[in-house]
Amino acid sequence: MPRKPAHLQKDTLGALRNEAFALFGRYGYEGVSIGDIAKRTKLSKGALYWHFEGKEALYLDCLKHLHGIFNENVFDPMRTAKDGATGMVLMFQGLLRLFADPRLLKGVAGYWLIPDTPETAGIFATQRAFEHSSQGVIAECLRKGVAARQFDLGDDLDDMARAIISIIEAIVLPMRHQTPEEIRPQVGVLARTLFRAYAKDETLKKLVSLL
Repeated sequence: MPRKPAHLQKDTLGALRNEAFALFGRYGYEGVSIGDIAKRTKLSKGALYWHFEGKEALYLDCLKHLHGIFNENVFDPMRTAKDGATGMVLMFQGLLRLFADPRLLKGVAGYWLIPDTPETAGIFATQRAFEHSSQGVIAECLRKGVAARQFDLGDDLDDMARAIISIIEAIVLPMRHQTPEEIRPQVGVLARTLFRAYAKDETLKKLVSLL
């Protein structure tokens, strides 16, 4: 069979990734088969294996795409913040963008349903590495805020970074069942709570009005 022209291969790959991303986001790794993806994309299984070695490779591609969306909206802006307080404001602003991102509106809870098996060891390690990196970005912003006397976290800094990751996940998981308008007040409450509890200056507390 002759190869498809490059532009048709690109279109097929894009459609495959989009459908697989949505299916894995809703049903998780174990809840989706190559047959399910083939049926949704109207491709043969052979066509899928042309682009990916198997389900693990396709899932890992989709997972990395999700991580890229998180970085684009949330963590990359935080990395370039001029100070810790601004970085935390950028985090909350980024979360609001994330929850309104059309690529995620069908839900992504399935990406937290990764079985810990030999088959998925690479996937599991990739997810853990991303969570560790994200926690590090938050911790660094808090650390800069403490150094600049913007925050007073005492011994809570690392625990706070871990807690924020857990809270973000808790909001992300039910996304498919909540609108961005419903999520916005939750993010606002979290922002106000953080600044009221740990900000050292009234001016910093007012930063939350940017949300």
